[in-house]
Amino acid sequence: MAEPKGAGRRRLLRLLAAVGGAPAEGELLGAEAQARGEQADRAILQAAVALEHHAIALYDLGLSRNLVPVGLRRYAIEFRGDHQGHRDTQIGLIEERGGAAPAPLQRYAFGPLLAGDAFVRQVLEIEWAAQRAY
Repeated sequence: MAEPKGAGRRRLLRLLAAVGGAPAEGELLGAEAQARGEQADRAILQAAVALEHHAIALYDLGLSRNLVPVGLRRYAIEFRGDHQGHRDTQIGLIEERGGAAPAPLQRYAFGPLLAGDAFVRQVLEIEWAAQRAY
């Protein structure tokens, strides 16, 4: 998973400051730059949470309506669980930074939902979107 631009540098500076090996991040980067970095990090996390909510809702709907082929149901359940875990971790990171995570939508515009291979293609689009996002 690729880190957001600058995340590794910020983590390194925090680590160095914590052990006394470098000036505090705010001194080195400037308080304004640090604030912009935190805002960008929160925005990225909020977008990721929204994507996870979307994926969870799609898997929930597909599983509840038996749109997932029988032989793939256990994988769909596992993938939904992965998205739930990612969502929970990202929500924790947002809240840790003083932000509020977006709530899931009441309805998602999934378009026509067809059973079998057509549904698998639809969830694969979400999986590809998640891969590109991370």
